[in-house]
Amino acid sequence: MERNGFYAVMEAFRNTVPGLKGRGLPGPHDYEQIPALAERGRLRVSHFYEQMNSRLADNEFVAGPRYSVADITALVTVDFAARAKMPIPEAHSRLRRWHTQVSARPSAKA
Repeated sequence: MERNGFYAVMEAFRNTVPGLKGRGLPGPHDYEQIPALAERGRLRVSHFYEQMNSRLADNEFVAGPRYSVADITALVTVDFAARAKMPIPEAHSRLRRWHTQVSARPSAKA
């Protein structure tokens, strides 16, 4: 979830947002944004969504029949992506179903 999803969103976000100009990477040093990395990040998010949609064809939750930390991490990732203008595509119906289901959990509203 982190490497294929969250890192991809972060790569696109940090290399796109005007408020992070000169801050393409976190840490004490300044690094310029690189538009090609933003594009690569968006492509990686697209691949993440495809992979998640496929995984959810045979599972109610990300790692199988039970809600787990994988679902929590995926939910944070998908919500971050949506806020960064990379929402779940309409065609990924299983991922959209999962997102609606896990977003409705009381813990997701905390």
